[in-house]
Amino acid sequence: MNSDVMTKAQDSGLEFSLRAVPSELRVTGSRLMPFRRAILSIYNNGNTALFRLAPHATLAQEGGSVQDITKALSQAMASGLLPPRQAIEWDIYDLLLAAHPGVASKVHLWGYKAILNWWIYLTVWAEYYPSDDTTPIQTSIFKWKLRWITARSNLEEIDLSMEVMEH
Repeated sequence: MNSDVMTKAQDSGLEFSLRAVPSELRVTGSRLMPFRRAILSIYNNGNTALFRLAPHATLAQEGGSVQDITKALSQAMASGLLPPRQAIEWDIYDLLLAAHPGVASKVHLWGYKAILNWWIYLTVWAEYYPSDDTTPIQTSIFKWKLRWITARSNLEEIDLSMEVMEH
């Protein structure tokens, strides 16, 4: 997947996107391997700031349990304020390791290969206030599935497959 390929969904002044970006992953022996990261972004495409933005998300591994990663998303937003034409971003691989004990333990035991070829399901939505004294707005729920796969048969590069699911 190219780094400029992006899946987007827009709702209530917010744009949700998931894109693959080139990166590297440290593997055995301090070696760096080409690795595509899934970056989740929430962008305020309006002309006014959004107050008390509360992003919500869950991650699930194929055949496994669903993990609420809302707290991890919120920790990246100290103020809960999203100015106009600004975005906040999260690395899904890092969130997955931090919030999903099953995946984290497999990666700890077997390394990055433990995450290969499993479908990961990401569900995201948000609540916010368009101004300080209004009623909160809740966005629609957006869903993606993604999977890290080997780009070459010798496991020297990890690519990322992403699909938008029905919203």
